[in-house]
Amino acid sequence: MNDIQITIADLDTIKNIIDLACTRGAFRGAELSQVGVVYDKLSLFLEAVVAQAKAQEATNAEAGETQGE
Repeated sequence: MNDIQITIADLDTIKNIIDLACTRGAFRGAELSQVGVVYDKLSLFLEAVVAQAKAQEATNAEAGETQGE
């Protein structure tokens, strides 16, 4: 049971589930601010992870070009 992990794809799925649940009226009005806060934090986290991954890919590509020269 120690090898259970939550991946970035899992977090993106959770974000999509929250969005879908909101559009279907699964939350009461009083709950929406709390749901919104979590949704916003999750969105910002995912954006940061994607940006970091793109930066890492660019760094790796530059390193590969430098080594190939």
